[in-house]
Amino acid sequence: MVLVWHRADLRLHDHPALLEALARGPAVGLVVLDPHNLRTSPRRRAWFLENVRALRKAYRARGGALWVLEGLPWEKVPEAARRLRAKAVYALRSYTPYGRYRDGRVQEALPVPLHLLPAPHLIPPDLPRAYRVYTPFARRFQGVEAPLPAPEALPREEEEGEVPGAQSDVPLPEPGEEAARGRLRAFLEAKLASYAEERDRLDGEGGSRLSPYFALGVLSLREAAFRALAQGGEGARKWVSELLWRDFSYHLLHRFPWMAERPLDRRYEAFPWREDEEAFQAWYRGQTGVPLVDAAMRELRATGFLSNRARMVAAQFAVKYLLLPWRRCEEAFRHLLLDGDRAVNLQGWQWAGGLGVDAAPYFRVFNPVLQGEKHDPERRWLRRWAPEYPSYAPKDPVVDLEEARRRYLELARGLVGQATLPPEEAG
Repeated sequence: MVLVWHRADLRLHDHPALLEALARGPAVGLVVLDPHNLRTSPRRRAWFLENVRALRKAYRARGGALWVLEGLPWEKVPEAARRLRAKAVYALRSYTPYGRYRDGRVQEALPVPLHLLPAPHLIPPDLPRAYRVYTPFARRFQGVEAPLPAPEALPREEEEGEVPGAQSDVPLPEPGEEAARGRLRAFLEAKLASYAEERDRLDGEGGSRLSPYFALGVLSLREAAFRALAQGGEGARKWVSELLWRDFSYHLLHRFPWMAERPLDRRYEAFPWREDEEAFQAWYRGQTGVPLVDAAMRELRATGFLSNRARMVAAQFAVKYLLLPWRRCEEAFRHLLLDGDRAVNLQGWQWAGGLGVDAAPYFRVFNPVLQGEKHDPERRWLRRWAPEYPSYAPKDPVVDLEEARRRYLELARGLVGQATLPPEEAG
């Protein structure tokens, strides 16, 4: 008997550790309900548990068993191994700081070997060279191998443990890899061809909306990229280039784990962030008087989803217009997201804030009025989420946009040594 420990890979398709384990003998799946991961918002906790439930159903459909144990992994994984008399434990390698710490402690506590197989990334996050800029990192992409099939049958064993119920405060997508793969097929058929032109829509309808599945590994990034590139076209190339940003995020956090606490550009450690509770609450609740920002934060709070363009503008407004502490905003934002992946969210906030990710200059400041007019020209998205605004012009905003922009640029220039103020960035 061998044990397959699922973490952020709640699927059976394209799972190298599962197939390797089955080649060694009968296998039982295991999910540990780690309090470190369950200590989050109700929506994210419920989304995780619903996908664990779906994974158990997938095991059952193939005759197999998924154990679900609650507690610390370095206690529960060895417990499961002893009770099953497992000869080994197989899992996909984790590249996050906590994941590496967790796996080290589990390895020390296990009475049998822990085999960590490479996860099917498009570019391995643990490259020997550290990249801070996306373009040279993305050049490492040499194409993608075909995804591995799911096993047709699994050895019959008894299940152990229950998946607890959890109430979400927002509607959840259909959980499970079959739902994810169905949504992937629908996106490829209906929207991939126009993705390059439609991806910046503020309503998010130009994209795939697959990120909640990617965040938990319910859908393999490799499978998504392979299917898209097989279909071909400019939309496929652009979408895969966006998927590569996920691996870039993991690479950054793997090579620079301190970016969870400090800016990648160390000069910004001296930036005079403002501890302004009133401004933070106005931003968080969508009551800033700036239509795009308010619509974005209201949609996020009501649904757990937000388009990439709206995320960037909302993040920039918090950091560059309101000068709010980026770490507090990043954490609050992440817990509202169904796809609140820490590596991806950290990368996005450090990029939007000009804090050292990629080649984005500090003076790139999105104008929320122009962004709204460009990416929601008929104002349909605005009318849905902030109907009191007739246009994207601010109405009694918490800050004067031009004055706030100049204040930020003066402060940032003092840190980075830029001689003159640049023109306004429309995006």
